[in-house]
Amino acid sequence: MPASACVSIPVPDRAALAHYIRQRVETALGGRVSAGFVPHSEPVERVSTGIAALDRLTGGMVRGGLNEFSGPASSGRTSVMLAALARAASDGETCCLVDVMDSFDPGCAAAAGVKLENVLWVRGGPGQTSPASCKAREKVKTPKIRSIGFAALEQALKVTDLVLQGGGFGMVVIDLCDVAPPVSRRIPLTSWFRFRRAVEKTSTVLLVMSQEPNAGTCASLIVKLEGKRLSRRAGVPESVISHARLLAGIQIAAESARERRQPQLARTEFNCENQWKTG
Repeated sequence: MPASACVSIPVPDRAALAHYIRQRVETALGGRVSAGFVPHSEPVERVSTGIAALDRLTGGMVRGGLNEFSGPASSGRTSVMLAALARAASDGETCCLVDVMDSFDPGCAAAAGVKLENVLWVRGGPGQTSPASCKAREKVKTPKIRSIGFAALEQALKVTDLVLQGGGFGMVVIDLCDVAPPVSRRIPLTSWFRFRRAVEKTSTVLLVMSQEPNAGTCASLIVKLEGKRLSRRAGVPESVISHARLLAGIQIAAESARERRQPQLARTEFNCENQWKTG
């Protein structure tokens, strides 16, 4: 063939080719897959957080979804967690608290209205709160402490997986508040995806409390908390206040960072008072 000769090859129409391929695929499947691949939207069931302002902001926590509340120290994380546990337990729900670093205080929880008989308390970090272990931790460097924290975290993740797979809980709470962010960031995304899939199409509310958001796109609801102002206890002499401040309550700001129904940011503020406050 001469070098100057040209061969014209017809190029098929892309739209027609795509239509032809789709017809062949649908014919081959023979109705084994639901028609149209059209996503169906089901009504999402919501449950109260126990705090009216948070319910107005988010519509409530998603049942059958992963809900994450995060914030730095003194941002009201514990108050929100106890309010959610108190509301669920008072509604007759059986709850499970995976306490990663063994920081849960049953006395404060009972004062906040949590029915402890309806809560399974899974204590993490075995031996880390004993006096001997505290002295040992003071002698080791920060990387060693982080490795200790990650060991407790790994154990908590395994326990959470067993609890979710077993089912039967109305609310499962993972308390990561005392886990340093460099440690919590090491949680693989596959773990969050597995937890989300475990609670899908169930009546379980999975609640994660942390210093910063970790679950990412696996979370149905993400709320960031921030402490705005601390209030001291009234009726205490100034001579006492000069040496110590008795905390009476805290003003908390909450921002909905990601919510599937409402992707835009929303913000609210509310007050929480200490349950032991008198006078």
